[in-house]
Amino acid sequence: MVRNMKKIIAILIISIFLISLCSVYAADGDVKWDFETNGIVRSSPAIAADGTIYVGSGDTYIYAINPNGSLKWEFETGAGVHSSPSIGPDGTIYVGSNDNFLYAINPNGSPKWELETGSGVRSSPAIGADGTIYVGSLDGYVYAINPNGSLKWEFDADGDVESSPAIGPDGTIYVGSNNDYLYAINPNGTEKWYFEADKDIRSSPAIGPDGTIYVGSSDNYFYAINPNGTEKWKHYTYYNVYSSPAIGPDGTIYVGTNDYYLYAFQSSSSWTYASYLNSMKAYANSNWPKFGQNNFNLHRAIPLAPKSLPIDRIMKILEKNKDEE
Repeated sequence: MVRNMKKIIAILIISIFLISLCSVYAADGDVKWDFETNGIVRSSPAIAADGTIYVGSGDTYIYAINPNGSLKWEFETGAGVHSSPSIGPDGTIYVGSNDNFLYAINPNGSPKWELETGSGVRSSPAIGADGTIYVGSLDGYVYAINPNGSLKWEFDADGDVESSPAIGPDGTIYVGSNNDYLYAINPNGTEKWYFEADKDIRSSPAIGPDGTIYVGSSDNYFYAINPNGTEKWKHYTYYNVYSSPAIGPDGTIYVGTNDYYLYAFQSSSSWTYASYLNSMKAYANSNWPKFGQNNFNLHRAIPLAPKSLPIDRIMKILEKNKDEE
């Protein structure tokens, strides 16, 4: 009996060792975990400062998932969730649903408030420097909501708004509409200017360090638009551009299209390292000023630290570590 127990213990120890060895030497690209919902997942995940992952599903739920893949909590809405969550500086999660509501959810999964629009909300919210939440709805309006959930203003975009807003450093809100326009909206809700494409704009805009706005359209063009609303350049892509652009540290703009291609565009021949340092200053000084949170579309909340290293110091440390590998 004692001998059998020793054998069982020995087998258990060896098994645990082998499992840990496999996890240490897991190859890049191996599945770490998967989490099953009961519907299609079109929502893009957002990651909180503590590592919690938030994502919506077509099964009507918004899920909070721990870094190890286990369920933290789930929040039920009245219809499928295609909107991608945004995270406020206090950890509040903002996300739309096809049940016509924008939801604000506390980090523990309890409801904070909800605001009803006239149709589904597939746009992903952007958060201004003063905490105002901006989001589009399929009812044709862009909404500005106070942090307490009360309506600040609404802007008539004259077409479904699937595009997610981006907020400039002066508070200007840039957002596309299915009436073929990219709108620039003043912080008080009045129209600043609009840029007309030949078909709807479902793509979510990105802003370069010089204020250039980049966005795609269903007219098969990818546009660069000056801060005053005039066209800077455009590129024909052979098919619809629904993808939202990302801007790399060297200024390259990346965007996908329905012609099966991912394109990389050079933004400026004068791009420098200083341009990279300034690229994140092209947005409002807030926790989540655009779709994807920043120009890299990291979808990750930045933890608020009382003191942090300058970006050039961080880059030098990373380069040193890379050289030592």
